[in-house]
Amino acid sequence: MRIETLCTGDELLTGLTSDTNSRFFQALLLERCGLTVRRSTVVGDVREDLIEALDTLAARCDVVLVSGGLGPTTDDLTIECAAEAAGVTLLEDPVVMAHIRARFEQRGIALTGNNRRQARVPEGSEAVLNIEGSAPLVIQRRGACTLFFVPGVPREYRHLVESFVIPKLEAMTASSRSTVTRLLVLKTMGVPESHLDAKVQPLLAKHPAVTFGYRTHAPENHLKLLARGASVDVVEQVLAAAAHDARALLGEVVFGAGDDTLAKVVGRALLEKRFTLAIAESCTGGLISAACTEVAGASDWFIGGAATYAVSAKTTWAKVPQALVAAHGVVSAPVAEAMAVGVREVLGTTCGLSITGYAGPSGGDAANPVGTVFIGVATPAGAAVEKHRFGGDRERVRLFAAATALDVLRRRLAGS
Repeated sequence: MRIETLCTGDELLTGLTSDTNSRFFQALLLERCGLTVRRSTVVGDVREDLIEALDTLAARCDVVLVSGGLGPTTDDLTIECAAEAAGVTLLEDPVVMAHIRARFEQRGIALTGNNRRQARVPEGSEAVLNIEGSAPLVIQRRGACTLFFVPGVPREYRHLVESFVIPKLEAMTASSRSTVTRLLVLKTMGVPESHLDAKVQPLLAKHPAVTFGYRTHAPENHLKLLARGASVDVVEQVLAAAAHDARALLGEVVFGAGDDTLAKVVGRALLEKRFTLAIAESCTGGLISAACTEVAGASDWFIGGAATYAVSAKTTWAKVPQALVAAHGVVSAPVAEAMAVGVREVLGTTCGLSITGYAGPSGGDAANPVGTVFIGVATPAGAAVEKHRFGGDRERVRLFAAATALDVLRRRLAGS
Protein backbone atom coordinates (compact mmCIF):
# COMPACT_ATOMS: atom_id res chain seq x y z
CA MET A 1 0.00 0.00 0.00
CA ARG A 2 1.39 3.37 -1.04
CA ILE A 3 0.70 6.06 1.59
CA GLU A 4 1.71 9.70 1.31
CA THR A 5 1.00 12.88 3.26
CA LEU A 6 0.13 16.35 2.00
CA CYS A 7 0.60 19.25 4.41
CA THR A 8 -0.84 22.62 3.46
CA GLY A 9 -0.27 26.17 4.66
CA ASP A 10 2.02 29.10 3.90
CA GLU A 11 3.27 29.02 7.50
CA LEU A 12 4.95 25.66 6.86
CA LEU A 13 6.96 27.14 3.98
CA THR A 14 7.96 30.39 5.72
CA GLY A 15 9.30 28.72 8.85
CA LEU A 16 6.64 30.23 11.11
CA THR A 17 5.31 26.75 11.97
CA SER A 18 7.01 23.36 12.15
CA ASP A 19 5.28 20.19 10.99
CA THR A 20 5.01 18.06 14.13
CA ASN A 21 1.81 16.35 12.97
CA SER A 22 3.36 14.10 10.33
CA ARG A 23 5.77 12.56 12.83
CA PHE A 24 2.83 11.59 15.03
CA PHE A 25 1.05 9.91 12.10
CA GLN A 26 4.18 8.15 10.88
CA ALA A 27 4.90 6.64 14.30
CA LEU A 28 1.33 5.36 14.73
CA LEU A 29 1.23 4.04 11.17
CA LEU A 30 4.38 2.00 11.72
CA GLU A 31 3.45 0.77 15.19
CA ARG A 32 -0.15 -0.24 14.50
CA CYS A 33 -0.16 -1.05 10.79
CA GLY A 34 3.46 -1.96 10.09
CA LEU A 35 3.46 0.60 7.24
CA THR A 36 5.54 3.64 6.38
CA VAL A 37 4.87 6.83 4.45
CA ARG A 38 6.50 6.82 1.01
CA ARG A 39 6.66 10.57 0.53
CA SER A 40 5.54 13.82 2.18
CA THR A 41 4.56 16.94 0.20
CA VAL A 42 4.16 20.50 1.50
CA VAL A 43 2.31 23.21 -0.43
CA GLY A 44 1.27 26.75 0.43
CA ASP A 45 -2.17 28.32 0.33
CA VAL A 46 -2.23 28.55 -3.46
CA ARG A 47 -5.27 27.09 -5.20
CA GLU A 48 -3.44 25.93 -8.31
CA ASP A 49 -0.69 24.22 -6.30
CA LEU A 50 -3.20 22.47 -4.06
CA ILE A 51 -5.24 21.12 -6.96
CA GLU A 52 -2.11 19.95 -8.78
CA ALA A 53 -0.84 18.17 -5.66
CA LEU A 54 -4.20 16.50 -5.00
CA ASP A 55 -4.45 15.26 -8.59
CA THR A 56 -0.88 13.95 -8.58
CA LEU A 57 -1.19 12.12 -5.27
CA ALA A 58 -4.63 10.68 -6.00
CA ALA A 59 -3.25 9.19 -9.22
CA ARG A 60 -0.29 7.37 -7.65
CA CYS A 61 -1.36 6.60 -4.06
CA ASP A 62 -3.65 4.20 -2.29
CA VAL A 63 -4.01 6.55 0.69
CA VAL A 64 -3.28 10.26 1.18
CA LEU A 65 -3.47 12.05 4.51
CA VAL A 66 -4.07 15.76 3.89
CA SER A 67 -3.71 18.18 6.80
CA GLY A 68 -4.40 21.89 7.14
CA GLY A 69 -6.57 24.45 5.37
CA LEU A 70 -9.90 23.36 6.91
CA GLY A 71 -10.55 26.54 8.89
CA PRO A 72 -13.28 29.18 8.35
CA THR A 73 -11.19 31.91 6.70
CA THR A 74 -10.77 32.71 3.01
CA ASP A 75 -7.22 31.34 2.90
CA ASP A 76 -8.45 27.89 4.02
CA LEU A 77 -8.78 26.36 0.58
CA THR A 78 -8.26 22.64 1.02
CA ILE A 79 -11.87 21.42 0.90
CA GLU A 80 -12.72 23.75 -1.98
CA CYS A 81 -9.73 22.42 -3.91
CA ALA A 82 -10.64 18.81 -3.06
CA ALA A 83 -14.05 19.32 -4.64
CA GLU A 84 -12.67 21.18 -7.66
CA ALA A 85 -9.96 18.58 -8.29
CA ALA A 86 -12.54 15.77 -8.15
CA GLY A 87 -14.99 17.67 -10.36
CA VAL A 88 -17.80 17.69 -7.79
CA THR A 89 -19.75 20.37 -5.94
CA LEU A 90 -19.53 21.40 -2.29
CA LEU A 91 -22.55 20.57 -0.14
CA GLU A 92 -23.35 21.70 3.39
CA ASP A 93 -23.58 18.71 5.70
CA PRO A 94 -26.52 19.29 8.12
CA VAL A 95 -25.03 17.05 10.83
CA VAL A 96 -21.73 18.90 10.75
CA MET A 97 -23.55 22.25 10.73
CA ALA A 98 -25.57 21.23 13.79
CA HIS A 99 -22.32 20.23 15.53
CA ILE A 100 -20.75 23.61 14.76
CA ARG A 101 -23.83 25.51 15.90
CA ALA A 102 -24.00 23.57 19.18
CA ARG A 103 -20.28 24.11 19.76
CA PHE A 104 -20.64 27.87 19.41
CA GLU A 105 -23.73 27.99 21.61
CA GLN A 106 -21.96 26.08 24.37
CA ARG A 107 -19.17 28.65 24.35
CA GLY A 108 -21.47 31.65 24.13
CA ILE A 109 -19.87 32.78 20.86
CA ALA A 110 -21.82 34.24 17.96
CA LEU A 111 -21.84 32.08 14.83
CA THR A 112 -20.65 34.10 11.85
CA GLY A 113 -21.26 33.37 8.18
CA ASN A 114 -17.75 32.16 7.47
CA ASN A 115 -18.09 29.43 10.09
CA ARG A 116 -20.56 27.69 7.79
CA ARG A 117 -17.63 27.08 5.42
CA GLN A 118 -16.47 24.31 7.75
CA ALA A 119 -19.71 22.38 7.25
CA ARG A 120 -19.13 22.03 3.49
CA VAL A 121 -17.88 18.72 2.11
CA PRO A 122 -17.29 17.55 -1.47
CA GLU A 123 -20.27 15.70 -2.91
CA GLY A 124 -19.97 11.95 -2.29
CA SER A 125 -17.53 12.34 0.62
CA GLU A 126 -17.97 11.11 4.18
CA ALA A 127 -17.76 13.53 7.12
CA VAL A 128 -16.73 12.43 10.62
CA LEU A 129 -17.54 14.80 13.49
CA ASN A 130 -14.60 16.32 15.34
CA ILE A 131 -15.21 16.57 19.10
CA GLU A 132 -12.01 18.61 19.51
CA GLY A 133 -12.98 21.31 17.02
CA SER A 134 -15.37 22.51 14.33
CA ALA A 135 -13.95 21.15 11.08
CA PRO A 136 -14.79 17.49 10.48
CA LEU A 137 -12.58 14.72 9.16
CA VAL A 138 -13.51 14.36 5.48
CA ILE A 139 -12.96 11.07 3.65
CA GLN A 140 -12.98 11.30 -0.13
CA ARG A 141 -12.48 8.47 -2.62
CA ARG A 142 -11.03 9.14 -6.04
CA GLY A 143 -10.69 5.94 -8.01
CA ALA A 144 -8.43 3.56 -6.09
CA CYS A 145 -7.23 6.31 -3.75
CA THR A 146 -8.71 7.23 -0.36
CA LEU A 147 -7.97 10.77 0.83
CA PHE A 148 -8.33 11.72 4.48
CA PHE A 149 -8.64 15.47 5.15
CA VAL A 150 -7.89 16.48 8.75
CA PRO A 151 -7.46 19.86 10.47
CA GLY A 152 -3.89 21.01 11.02
CA VAL A 153 -4.45 22.07 14.65
CA PRO A 154 -2.30 19.50 16.52
CA ARG A 155 -4.93 18.65 19.16
CA GLU A 156 -7.59 18.03 16.51
CA TYR A 157 -5.18 16.30 14.13
CA ARG A 158 -4.00 13.82 16.74
CA HIS A 159 -7.49 13.00 17.93
CA LEU A 160 -8.83 12.33 14.45
CA VAL A 161 -5.75 10.42 13.25
CA GLU A 162 -5.61 8.19 16.31
CA SER A 163 -9.35 7.63 16.67
CA PHE A 164 -10.43 7.35 13.01
CA VAL A 165 -7.69 7.38 10.38
CA ILE A 166 -5.43 4.70 11.86
CA PRO A 167 -8.33 2.31 12.65
CA LYS A 168 -9.54 2.74 9.04
CA LEU A 169 -6.08 1.90 7.73
CA GLU A 170 -5.84 -1.09 10.06
CA ALA A 171 -9.10 -2.41 8.63
CA MET A 172 -8.02 -1.69 5.05
CA THR A 173 -4.75 -3.59 5.43
CA ALA A 174 -5.80 -6.41 7.77
CA SER A 175 -6.41 -8.97 5.02
CA SER A 176 -3.19 -8.20 3.15
CA ARG A 177 -0.81 -8.18 6.09
CA SER A 178 1.21 -11.38 6.44
CA THR A 179 3.40 -10.11 9.27
CA VAL A 180 2.87 -8.33 12.57
CA THR A 181 4.97 -5.26 13.34
CA ARG A 182 5.67 -3.72 16.74
CA LEU A 183 7.83 -0.76 17.70
CA LEU A 184 9.29 -0.07 21.14
CA VAL A 185 11.21 3.11 21.96
CA LEU A 186 13.65 3.18 24.89
CA LYS A 187 14.49 6.70 26.06
CA THR A 188 17.90 7.70 27.38
CA MET A 189 19.53 10.72 29.03
CA GLY A 190 23.17 11.60 29.28
CA VAL A 191 24.52 9.55 26.37
CA PRO A 192 25.23 11.00 22.88
CA GLU A 193 23.56 9.34 19.90
CA SER A 194 26.88 8.07 18.50
CA HIS A 195 27.80 6.53 21.86
CA LEU A 196 24.38 4.94 22.10
CA ASP A 197 24.89 3.36 18.69
CA ALA A 198 28.33 2.05 19.68
CA LYS A 199 27.04 0.57 22.94
CA VAL A 200 24.17 -1.25 21.23
CA GLN A 201 26.25 -2.84 18.44
CA PRO A 202 26.76 -6.18 20.31
CA LEU A 203 22.97 -6.69 20.37
CA LEU A 204 22.51 -6.66 16.60
CA ALA A 205 23.82 -10.16 16.01
CA LYS A 206 22.04 -11.50 19.08
CA HIS A 207 18.64 -10.17 17.95
CA PRO A 208 18.54 -10.52 14.13
CA ALA A 209 14.72 -10.25 14.04
CA VAL A 210 14.91 -6.72 15.51
CA THR A 211 15.88 -3.58 13.62
CA PHE A 212 17.74 -1.09 15.83
CA GLY A 213 17.33 2.60 15.08
CA TYR A 214 18.04 5.93 16.74
CA ARG A 215 16.32 9.27 17.15
CA THR A 216 17.55 12.45 18.82
CA HIS A 217 14.88 14.33 20.72
CA ALA A 218 17.07 16.85 22.52
CA PRO A 219 18.11 16.55 25.25
CA GLU A 220 17.13 12.86 25.04
CA ASN A 221 18.32 10.16 22.66
CA HIS A 222 15.96 7.31 21.80
CA LEU A 223 16.69 3.71 20.84
CA LYS A 224 14.02 2.32 18.48
CA LEU A 225 13.42 -1.42 18.45
CA LEU A 226 11.34 -2.62 15.50
CA ALA A 227 10.29 -6.28 15.33
CA ARG A 228 8.36 -8.17 12.66
CA GLY A 229 6.97 -11.69 12.84
CA ALA A 230 4.16 -14.07 11.99
CA SER A 231 2.12 -13.47 15.15
CA VAL A 232 1.65 -10.97 17.94
CA ASP A 233 2.99 -13.41 20.55
CA VAL A 234 6.16 -14.11 18.59
CA VAL A 235 6.84 -10.42 17.92
CA GLU A 236 6.23 -9.38 21.51
CA GLN A 237 8.55 -12.09 22.82
CA VAL A 238 11.30 -11.04 20.40
CA LEU A 239 10.84 -7.38 21.31
CA ALA A 240 10.78 -8.04 25.05
CA ALA A 241 14.04 -10.03 24.85
CA ALA A 242 15.79 -7.27 22.88
CA ALA A 243 14.52 -4.57 25.23
CA HIS A 244 15.66 -6.57 28.28
CA ASP A 245 19.18 -6.92 26.88
CA ALA A 246 19.29 -3.27 25.83
CA ARG A 247 18.31 -2.10 29.30
CA ALA A 248 20.89 -4.40 30.90
CA LEU A 249 23.60 -3.14 28.56
CA LEU A 250 22.77 0.56 28.82
CA GLY A 251 22.00 0.66 32.53
CA GLU A 252 20.77 3.79 34.26
CA VAL A 253 20.88 6.00 31.17
CA VAL A 254 17.56 4.40 30.14
CA PHE A 255 14.90 6.36 31.98
CA GLY A 256 11.74 5.08 30.30
CA ALA A 257 9.95 3.77 27.24
CA GLY A 258 7.02 4.63 24.98
CA ASP A 259 5.24 7.76 26.15
CA ASP A 260 7.29 8.13 29.35
CA THR A 261 8.69 11.57 30.15
CA LEU A 262 11.33 12.33 32.74
CA ALA A 263 8.75 14.07 34.91
CA LYS A 264 6.34 11.14 34.62
CA VAL A 265 9.07 8.67 35.62
CA VAL A 266 10.15 10.86 38.55
CA GLY A 267 6.53 11.14 39.65
CA ARG A 268 6.11 7.36 39.66
CA ALA A 269 9.27 6.94 41.71
CA LEU A 270 8.09 9.54 44.24
CA LEU A 271 4.68 7.90 44.53
CA GLU A 272 6.22 4.46 45.06
CA LYS A 273 8.22 5.84 47.99
CA ARG A 274 5.35 8.04 49.17
CA PHE A 275 7.63 11.05 48.76
CA THR A 276 6.73 14.61 47.82
CA LEU A 277 8.73 17.23 45.94
CA ALA A 278 9.43 20.97 46.12
CA ILE A 279 11.57 22.83 43.58
CA ALA A 280 13.63 26.04 43.65
CA GLU A 281 14.75 27.20 40.20
CA SER A 282 17.01 30.03 39.24
CA CYS A 283 18.36 29.85 35.66
CA THR A 284 15.50 27.65 34.40
CA GLY A 285 12.86 30.01 35.78
CA GLY A 286 10.08 27.43 36.23
CA LEU A 287 10.75 24.97 33.38
CA ILE A 288 11.16 22.03 35.77
CA SER A 289 7.95 22.85 37.63
CA ALA A 290 6.13 23.21 34.31
CA ALA A 291 7.35 19.75 33.22
CA CYS A 292 6.09 18.27 36.48
CA THR A 293 2.65 19.85 36.27
CA GLU A 294 2.18 18.54 32.71
CA VAL A 295 1.86 15.08 34.27
CA ALA A 296 -1.72 14.12 35.14
CA GLY A 297 -2.04 13.55 38.88
CA ALA A 298 1.12 15.52 39.69
CA SER A 299 -0.62 17.06 42.71
CA ASP A 300 -0.14 13.72 44.47
CA TRP A 301 3.64 14.24 44.60
CA PHE A 302 4.49 17.77 43.44
CA ILE A 303 3.75 20.32 46.15
CA GLY A 304 5.13 23.47 44.56
CA GLY A 305 8.01 25.34 43.00
CA ALA A 306 9.56 28.79 43.20
CA ALA A 307 11.42 30.72 40.52
CA THR A 308 14.09 31.97 42.91
CA TYR A 309 15.74 34.19 40.35
CA ALA A 310 17.00 37.10 42.44
CA VAL A 311 19.15 36.70 45.55
CA SER A 312 16.27 38.03 47.64
CA ALA A 313 14.03 35.25 46.30
CA LYS A 314 16.65 32.63 47.20
CA THR A 315 17.05 33.95 50.73
CA THR A 316 13.29 34.39 51.28
CA TRP A 317 11.68 31.39 49.55
CA ALA A 318 14.49 28.87 49.89
CA LYS A 319 16.09 30.12 53.11
CA VAL A 320 19.55 30.46 51.57
CA PRO A 321 21.76 32.32 54.07
CA GLN A 322 22.94 35.70 52.74
CA ALA A 323 26.41 34.95 54.07
CA LEU A 324 26.57 31.80 51.92
CA VAL A 325 25.80 33.80 48.78
CA ALA A 326 28.40 36.41 49.72
CA ALA A 327 31.04 33.75 50.31
CA HIS A 328 30.47 31.52 47.28
CA GLY A 329 28.30 33.43 44.79
CA VAL A 330 24.81 32.53 43.59
CA VAL A 331 26.12 30.02 41.04
CA SER A 332 27.89 27.59 43.33
CA ALA A 333 27.53 24.15 44.87
CA PRO A 334 26.90 25.45 48.41
CA VAL A 335 24.07 27.72 47.22
CA ALA A 336 22.50 24.95 45.12
CA GLU A 337 22.55 22.62 48.12
CA ALA A 338 21.10 25.30 50.40
CA MET A 339 18.31 25.97 47.88
CA ALA A 340 17.31 22.30 47.75
CA VAL A 341 17.43 21.92 51.54
CA GLY A 342 15.66 25.25 52.10
CA VAL A 343 12.74 24.80 49.69
CA ARG A 344 12.20 21.31 51.09
CA GLU A 345 11.97 22.76 54.58
CA VAL A 346 9.74 25.71 53.60
CA LEU A 347 7.17 23.51 51.84
CA GLY A 348 7.49 20.55 54.18
CA THR A 349 8.24 17.99 51.47
CA THR A 350 10.25 14.79 51.48
CA CYS A 351 12.51 15.94 48.63
CA GLY A 352 13.89 19.23 47.39
CA LEU A 353 15.33 19.92 43.94
CA SER A 354 17.23 23.08 42.99
CA ILE A 355 19.11 24.57 40.08
CA THR A 356 21.30 27.65 39.68
CA GLY A 357 23.59 28.54 36.80
CA TYR A 358 24.65 30.80 33.95
CA ALA A 359 22.31 30.33 30.98
CA GLY A 360 23.97 33.16 29.04
CA PRO A 361 24.68 34.95 26.92
CA SER A 362 26.41 37.00 29.65
CA GLY A 363 27.69 36.02 33.09
CA GLY A 364 30.11 33.37 34.19
CA ASP A 365 33.84 33.44 34.88
CA ALA A 366 36.91 31.29 34.24
CA ALA A 367 35.90 28.71 36.84
CA ASN A 368 32.21 28.68 35.94
CA PRO A 369 31.70 29.87 32.35
CA VAL A 370 28.36 30.37 30.60
CA GLY A 371 26.53 27.05 30.49
CA THR A 372 27.64 26.02 33.98
CA VAL A 373 24.79 24.70 36.14
CA PHE A 374 24.68 23.37 39.70
CA ILE A 375 21.86 20.96 40.54
CA GLY A 376 21.00 20.25 44.17
CA VAL A 377 18.95 17.36 45.53
CA ALA A 378 17.82 16.92 49.12
CA THR A 379 16.16 13.65 50.19
CA PRO A 380 15.81 11.74 53.46
CA ALA A 381 19.16 10.15 52.54
CA GLY A 382 20.91 13.52 52.55
CA ALA A 383 21.81 16.33 50.19
CA ALA A 384 24.05 16.27 47.12
CA VAL A 385 25.07 18.58 44.29
CA GLU A 386 26.12 17.88 40.71
CA LYS A 387 27.91 20.33 38.43
CA HIS A 388 27.15 20.28 34.70
CA ARG A 389 28.10 22.39 31.73
CA PHE A 390 25.97 22.69 28.60
CA GLY A 391 26.86 24.22 25.25
CA GLY A 392 24.70 26.25 22.93
CA ASP A 393 22.52 29.32 23.27
CA ARG A 394 20.42 30.38 26.24
CA GLU A 395 17.38 28.35 25.16
CA ARG A 396 19.42 25.16 24.76
CA VAL A 397 21.21 25.58 28.10
CA ARG A 398 17.90 26.03 29.91
CA LEU A 399 16.29 23.07 28.13
CA PHE A 400 19.17 20.71 28.91
CA ALA A 401 19.53 22.00 32.46
CA ALA A 402 15.85 21.43 33.32
CA ALA A 403 15.86 17.89 31.90
CA THR A 404 19.15 17.02 33.57
CA ALA A 405 17.84 18.21 36.93
CA LEU A 406 14.92 15.80 36.69
CA ASP A 407 17.30 13.04 35.63
CA VAL A 408 19.60 13.73 38.59
CA LEU A 409 16.59 13.39 40.89
CA ARG A 410 15.51 10.19 39.10
CA ARG A 411 18.91 8.57 39.61
CA ARG A 412 19.04 9.79 43.21
CA LEU A 413 15.66 8.22 43.95
CA ALA A 414 16.86 4.97 42.37
CA GLY A 415 19.80 4.98 44.74
CA SER A 416 22.52 5.43 42.11
